[in-house]
Order: sequence, then C-alpha cells, then structure tokens
Amino acid sequence: MPIRLTGIASGLDTDAMIKELMKAERIPVDKLLQKKQTMEWKVEKYTSFNLQFSTLRESLSTLRFSGGWNKSDGNGNTVRLSTDEIVAKVKDFVSKYNDTMASISGALTEEVYRDYQPLTSDEKAALSETDIKNWETKAKSGILRNDDVLKSALNDLKGLTSAVVSGVDPEFDTLSEIGITTPKYIVGASAATNGKLILDESKLREAVEKNPEAVISLFSAQGTDPQGKGIFQRAYDAMNTAISSATRKISGGNVTNLGLVSQMNQIDKQVAIKNEQLNKREDRYYQMFAAMEKALSQSNAMSSWLAQQFA
Repeated sequence: MPIRLTGIASGLDTDAMIKELMKAERIPVDKLLQKKQTMEWKVEKYTSFNLQFSTLRESLSTLRFSGGWNKSDGNGNTVRLSTDEIVAKVKDFVSKYNDTMASISGALTEEVYRDYQPLTSDEKAALSETDIKNWETKAKSGILRNDDVLKSALNDLKGLTSAVVSGVDPEFDTLSEIGITTPKYIVGASAATNGKLILDESKLREAVEKNPEAVISLFSAQGTDPQGKGIFQRAYDAMNTAISSATRKISGGNVTNLGLVSQMNQIDKQVAIKNEQLNKREDRYYQMFAAMEKALSQSNAMSSWLAQQFA
C-alpha cells in the first residue's frame, strides 16, 4: 500500500472524499455479501430441521418393524412390550410428531420483514451488539416461508392422520380407531394446530388391551405396496425424504441444481475479483488526487514567484 499524503495543497479532505466514492463503488459487493448471508441463514435453518427430522426418524428406527415392540423378560425369552410400554411408545411418537409439525408450520408461515435485509459491515460497525441481534432476528424471519421442502414434509406427515393401512385388522387400520385423531378444522388456525395429533389415552389403552398385535401391526406393517406400510414406516420414509431434500438444498444434487454451499462459494469468488478491482480503483483515485495536489502545489509556487517579481 503506497503512502497517501493528500489534501495538503488543496486543503481538501481527500481521504474522506475517496472513502465516500469507494462506499458507492462497494454497493455491488455489499449486495453479494448480503445474498451470501441470507444463504448462510438458510443453511442453518435446513440443518436445524434435519436434526429435528432425524430425531423423529430415529425414534421410529426399530418400532417400524414388528420386532421393535419386543423385549427380553429377563429369562432369555422374547416377549411383547406391556400395555403401559406400548402406550408410552405411542405417546412419544405423538409428542415428537406434534413438535415437528409445529416447527415446520411456524417456518412456513413466519412473517417476512422485507425492510430488514442482512447488515453490511459498515452498518454493523455503527450498531451495538444488541441492535445487531434484534435486526438480524427480523432479517431471518420468514427465510423459509412457503419453502417447498417443508411444505412437502408437512403434507407427508399430515397424510398419516387419515391413512388406512391395508392388510391389517380392519378394526384397527387407522389411527382414529385407536384414539389418535386431529382437531376439528379451524379457519385461520395454523397448519400445526389443524394438523396436530390428539391422543385419547383411554381409547388407545383399550385397543392395546383388546388386540395388541393388531395395534402393533398398524404401526409396523411391512406391506409390499405403499398402502400396506405401517404408520411408523410411512413416517420414517417421510422424514428420510425430507432429510434428503433439505440436504440437496444445502449441498446440491446435480450439475444443473447447485446447492447453497456451491452458490456461496461462487459468491466468494466474485467478491474476491471485485475486491481486487476496487483496490485498484482506490489506488487510481489516490493517484488522481495526488496528481491534482502536485499541480496545485506547482501553481501556488508559480503564483508566489510571480507575486515576488512584481513586488
């Protein structure tokens, strides 16, 4: 970096002038960095959802099979879980399902504050940490509103509530028949409220005591066609699909569909090129002002000499 001594002859604050000129020149770079920041926030959101999807999926990993409802009786014998244990497993599923639905619905309907864009480095420098945090909370809001991956996951999960599992006892081939229902549709309510599961524990317990194998088959059937798959297998598959779709959003899936990480890398390359161009332009501005200073200095010297000649 050359030594920049400007403004001596003219009395102008050329450093400040060049800074303002460069601020305007940096607008395209700032926009690229803001775009990258938005992408980084999306990656964080997708990653967070993948963790939640994985939690629900893994809780069903063994229960989607009939053998997952077994235990050892302590004498080396394999027996079915007790009524209390079966009910506990189902309650855990309902809880995780409702948590996942609430998170998805919240992200899909979250308010967007269009006046709150990611802050530039200059804007951050002028704000306190609290102000930055509050601003970015607004800027992140609605970042996955109406997202296709989340909408698909929501619909897949909602489909479980009315699914009929073929090939099992027709008395227990839907969730509603064992006491798991959804609330009456309410206009204006969130998708999570309208799509959440409500568990009637007494009815579930009654169904388990009457025919535990039929209830277990409802959750763990492994039919050869989609309609023959149990509820937990369908939920497991839905979460697998959601995780794969979110991961493709992050990392990409093919040459024509760049993921967010690849797009951010491209932005980094563009920013590096533009910053190099801006550095050269800034040097030219300083050279231009230095030349002007030199010309003014020579002009002042000539004026002083002429004044002395006519004194």
